[in-house]
Amino acid sequence: GPMESIPEYIKRKHHPETIEYLDPRMKDYLDQSLGLMVYQDDVLLTAITLAGYNWEEVDKFRKAMGKKIPAEMAKQKEKFVKGCREYGQLPADTIHRLWELIEPFAAYGFNKAHAASYGVVAYQTAYMKANFPIQYMTAVLIAESGDIDKVPEIIHECERVGIKVLPPDVNESFKSFAMVAPEDGSAPHIRFGLNGIKNLGENIADVIYRERKKNGQYKNLEDLLSRVQGRDFNRKSLESLIKCGALDSFGFDRGVLLSNIDNILSFLHQVQDQSSSTQNSLFVGTKIDFVSKVRLDKAPLATEDNKLIWEKELLGLYVTAHPFTYFEKVMANSLTAIKDLSGQGRKKWVIVGGIIDSTKKKITRSGKPMMFVNIQDTTDSLELLVFPRTYETTKNVWVEGKMVCVVGKTSEEEGDDKLFVEKAYELTKE
Repeated sequence: GPMESIPEYIKRKHHPETIEYLDPRMKDYLDQSLGLMVYQDDVLLTAITLAGYNWEEVDKFRKAMGKKIPAEMAKQKEKFVKGCREYGQLPADTIHRLWELIEPFAAYGFNKAHAASYGVVAYQTAYMKANFPIQYMTAVLIAESGDIDKVPEIIHECERVGIKVLPPDVNESFKSFAMVAPEDGSAPHIRFGLNGIKNLGENIADVIYRERKKNGQYKNLEDLLSRVQGRDFNRKSLESLIKCGALDSFGFDRGVLLSNIDNILSFLHQVQDQSSSTQNSLFVGTKIDFVSKVRLDKAPLATEDNKLIWEKELLGLYVTAHPFTYFEKVMANSLTAIKDLSGQGRKKWVIVGGIIDSTKKKITRSGKPMMFVNIQDTTDSLELLVFPRTYETTKNVWVEGKMVCVVGKTSEEEGDDKLFVEKAYELTKE
């Protein structure tokens, strides 16, 4: 039922002497909820008991609340008030108070069976999270894997409870998120799934997984290139595997592998040609092997920033680290975490920070530019509204990939999580 009733429910639970009923007849069905209308059933029974509704009429009342149609609710109010007065013989002030308690159910209200079911599921999931945390969080990630907004939030929760979520690995990843218990006895962790890698393709992800499951782990880069067969195993899919870290277990730096992509492809093509050839070779049965190793020339190593950018590009989020972590630690006493904004109240001044994820420029009716910006810190993402006056003084700040600190005001509308920007500053480590 309406959350406004929670404090009163708690008070009555701890102090039974404060329990009271607006009408003695309500005790027959509100005794278990301490005299308060908590469930949708309570509203319907009140309409039947005090306003003389029959079951058909009360079902229409329920539908009017559920559809939240003002005109229909106005009709029901008139009928309810008349019924309470003529059938229930209630005084006007009691009728008015009853309707005040019923009206919020048009915004939010469950029937008792639904609420009980939710309670059971809440208990079950809390038990699973407390006693089998890594299995539970893996299941949550699998269930929400298609929601790019929820996955970072879940990964942040994994980190909070001490569970590592690692980027894809050709020798550990399944097709979706999976719990991995290393053979060396080290702590289990969660691996990102191969299907989550952009530009890899479900077909190649499936081939990599099935080949490993059938014939064991890939011993090295050459072993992978020799065993994974498929038309889709090409430059684009190899670059994706390299950039997101799926080949890190072979011991080569991502920057080095990426710089040698032509050499890797040359080796792959030779393997493919060799396997598809039907001609007998003069060297069959000998120890001569012309393509035993991939030639990797020296090249610059990938920086940490490179790795994070590639992870975001190919996985849709930062996995091994977050580019805003440094600033979050340095400015811990000044910044409000984005996930905590909902508890700050309406029309409140706050200071938040994050990396700019996306920007969208719009022209107002008066012909002035404004900006819609999405930023994210390590806890969540947030939409910013930059109106023309503020945009004029901060337009150089709004560049994707920049770190920013923002001073703004929360919306006055309940459920509106946007922040209205007053000031914005670019952050640098210097």
